[in-house]
Amino acid sequence: MATNIRTTMKTHNVTEMNRAFGRANCETFSCPPIGEWVKQFIEQSQISVDPFARNKTWYTWTNDLNPETEAQFHMDAEEFLIMLKTKEVVADLGIFDPPYSPRQISECYKNLGKKATQSDTQNAHFCRRIRDAMDELIPVGGIVLSFGWNSTGMGKARNYEKLDILLVNHGSTHNDTLCLAERKAA
Repeated sequence: MATNIRTTMKTHNVTEMNRAFGRANCETFSCPPIGEWVKQFIEQSQISVDPFARNKTWYTWTNDLNPETEAQFHMDAEEFLIMLKTKEVVADLGIFDPPYSPRQISECYKNLGKKATQSDTQNAHFCRRIRDAMDELIPVGGIVLSFGWNSTGMGKARNYEKLDILLVNHGSTHNDTLCLAERKAA
């Protein structure tokens, strides 16, 4: 007997997930379905923060470790978010689009002439520190968009509820990109 998946999903309160196709791009938001999805949230935002902005200047506050990018600041992502906290910045939209793997983290550091330590490439530790720092800037009702190869996001432990998930297939055997929107709950 077949199970009605829609009924099962409703009883488990699962967020709707949409799927799109777009060619992979090292600048995540240059992939058309991802860029369009992000712009929907930017249009509703007053103050936005992106600690890994690269060359996207769509946000109020931008940062990228690489000084060759168009970001306003070129600091470690965690230090950038802590600096914004000391300036009493409150953002209704946070963007979390870090390097997705230890290899990508190492490549970013290498391109800047820096050596990535084992601690730098411990993805879970790296992401947790930056998510914690970003959480300090987001008020109740604020939204964080997370990108990567998993749907962890800010999570229930930080009191975020999932709003939307976009799965972007890049073709062949390339990893899909998961785009997650979450709202900070009371």
